[in-house]
Amino acid sequence: MTVEDRLRGDPEPVSETEVMRYWLHEELEDEDAGPNPDALGTEPALREELFERKPIAERVFIPEQVDWYRADLSEEALRDLRVVVGPHDEDWRSLADDNRIESIAERIYETDDVAALEAESGKDLREVVELADEIERSGPEGRLVVLEEGDDPAYVADGNHRATAYVLHLLRGGEFEGQEMYLGVKE
Repeated sequence: MTVEDRLRGDPEPVSETEVMRYWLHEELEDEDAGPNPDALGTEPALREELFERKPIAERVFIPEQVDWYRADLSEEALRDLRVVVGPHDEDWRSLADDNRIESIAERIYETDDVAALEAESGKDLREVVELADEIERSGPEGRLVVLEEGDDPAYVADGNHRATAYVLHLLRGGEFEGQEMYLGVKE
């Protein structure tokens, strides 16, 4: 079963440029300076700025054509998302027993020492906990950028902290309110 099968409602086709522009906005949100993504008039300029900040974006947007959609993810599909691709036991994958977002959220939920788990992975897990607290107060914010390639499980290219925080929120007994995403489908 693909992630497309577990959407809430019908996906809306969007352009690759819209996805890149959104992702760059997310990257620049905490920066004091940087280009205005809306002012970058050409796709090559947008690509260059995004790829400079997020090298994983090259894997997402180059070389194959991807069909992009804006969609609402189901709770089941959110829990089943994989972390960003890369070498095994590195980055987010060092925390995931099965490369799933849910397994990372479970480790955070079950630990007595988030700082030790953070040191083990090198990821800012306190940010995940803080984001889960924010979701409790005001609901999920932002979209995830998710890619599905052929028969491989869908993975989060951008938004691993937010996706993990949302599943952590659910493990704490919180309600699922929906999660927006940009879904890229590579055949």
